[in-house]
Amino acid sequence: MTTSAFLELPVELRLRIYEVALQFHGVLHRPLRASAWRNFTRYLANTSLLLTCRQVQEEAKGVFYELNEFRVSYHHMCGCEARFPFPAFDEQHIRKLEVCNFLPRVEEAETCQFCSGSGFGLIAYAQKLPKIRTMKVAFEDIFSFTDFAPELLRRLSERYDISLASEEVGNVEVDGLGFRLELQLPALHRAWSLLRNGDESATSQERQPGQSTMQRALEYLQFEANTYDRTASCLAPFFISSESDATPTLRFHGLADQKKRRADFTVALAGVLNDIFADDGGSGSIDWVDMEGMYGGRWRFDEGATVEAEAAT
Repeated sequence: MTTSAFLELPVELRLRIYEVALQFHGVLHRPLRASAWRNFTRYLANTSLLLTCRQVQEEAKGVFYELNEFRVSYHHMCGCEARFPFPAFDEQHIRKLEVCNFLPRVEEAETCQFCSGSGFGLIAYAQKLPKIRTMKVAFEDIFSFTDFAPELLRRLSERYDISLASEEVGNVEVDGLGFRLELQLPALHRAWSLLRNGDESATSQERQPGQSTMQRALEYLQFEANTYDRTASCLAPFFISSESDATPTLRFHGLADQKKRRADFTVALAGVLNDIFADDGGSGSIDWVDMEGMYGGRWRFDEGATVEAEAAT
């Protein structure tokens, strides 16, 4: 049998070749019923090196999963209704995973391992993955986030010593599970970012389903706070006054617990937005409270950055 010249190279050199050949830009995703990974440009990611022989596959697979982040649809994993012919990913090697379109099938008489416990089964499954480092779970819409995220967080807090944090409104990071879990509501995150940065930053490729409706609902809440000095009762604790300005302002920047407050705000805000949409855009389902009798309440999408800068000067 002829020996491959490639396999005669030092293993360190082969590993370096794998790193160059198998590292891709952006998140790799696998569409339903597809056998190949695609990168963010929607072109096939060339992973043919993994198919050359058993030895190369064993050596290179770990490198491939170490260097890349992977996205799969929850529908690809869920087995309640259908099973797809290709596995979502290699369970023994996956390190960084995104699960999009998260929507557990709670109405089924018998649920799959991922849908069990109203979606808690997905978290329990992730804890069994031997090399998992981060898992991002993107909910399908505001209704699924409101239905499942608070319950998931409650059950996690009962079983583990977790802490919540958030770098941006719309994302909630959970630490204390042995890996980093991030719960995402993409439409809220995108709408908030646009209102903070301006529409000029938007591109059609970044648009999320329900983004425009979410943006209008956020502007409605801002209008109520800044015009009628009222907000939803569950959001009132997030309006605080600075030493230089007694006006209650929606603020996170500059606070010692800003990441924890932003995470709690995301969960509370999602519940309010869910009420707005359930009420067909009305305000009847919201428990409004005055801003402690102080007029000129400020809802700013910069999350208090302006206040912090003014205080510093």
